[in-house]
Amino acid sequence: MDFLLGLDRRWIFLFIALGVIISLVGPFSIDVSITSPVARYYNAIDRLPPGSTILVSMDLGPSTLPELEPILAATVRHALTRDIRVIAMTLLVEGPSIGERIMLEAQDQINAELEARGEERRITLGEDWVFLGYRAGAGAVILQFGEEVRKAYPSDYYGTPLDDHPMMAGVHSFDDMGLVVAVSGTALPEAWISYAGVPFGIPVLVGCTAVYAPNYYAYLQTQQILGMLGGLKGAAEYEKMLARPAAAMRGMVAQMVVHVVIVVFILLGNVAYFVSRRRKRKAS
Repeated sequence: MDFLLGLDRRWIFLFIALGVIISLVGPFSIDVSITSPVARYYNAIDRLPPGSTILVSMDLGPSTLPELEPILAATVRHALTRDIRVIAMTLLVEGPSIGERIMLEAQDQINAELEARGEERRITLGEDWVFLGYRAGAGAVILQFGEEVRKAYPSDYYGTPLDDHPMMAGVHSFDDMGLVVAVSGTALPEAWISYAGVPFGIPVLVGCTAVYAPNYYAYLQTQQILGMLGGLKGAAEYEKMLARPAAAMRGMVAQMVVHVVIVVFILLGNVAYFVSRRRKRKAS
């Protein structure tokens, strides 16, 4: 037992690294129970009629990517596969490249599946989704969406006028959208609640990091947001409801393995300490 007390911490790091790598690479999954906020989030999108339009605010940066990207990827996929059009944007300066990649990856994955099934339909930019990019101003930008989208974004991320996109015909404000999805590791979802949900009455869904989730339970209780995905656990529940385990489910497995490894080493360390202390007392 004495060797455990002097164990180099690098061995612990090695075991954690191996656990994470094996969990992410291997075909492992764990069962998660569906909580009410996640079920409400799923139902809000699933009950929209085909042809509806939703606004997805991708307000995330590299530091929150592991938790929030699975939420966005699953949300966009859920909408597009149900023939719901997606207007994507960001209020964070770090967001444009991340948001564009998420939209393009969702388009490519869905199109590959449609082709494999022999279907002729394809998801295309301008017909099924647009990416508006970044605008500074947060609250002011949100309020402009309540009047006319083109006041905030005359053109999309690629410089194409919004009127040149077929899906934007007849879409001018929140009145023409089914709901807003605000995904962020900051307090920006509160701005969407205050400046979009309250004054314009558009339903708001929130995706956030796990540490931010407790801030939004009051909004769930007052119905000021319809549903919420909190961190990796919320994203994993959402993937389960979609019957398509992906990055969040793999992340949950890796997280569980790391927790188990840490707990095992804590237990072994304590056992080694008490055994060693008992031996010293006997010797004395």
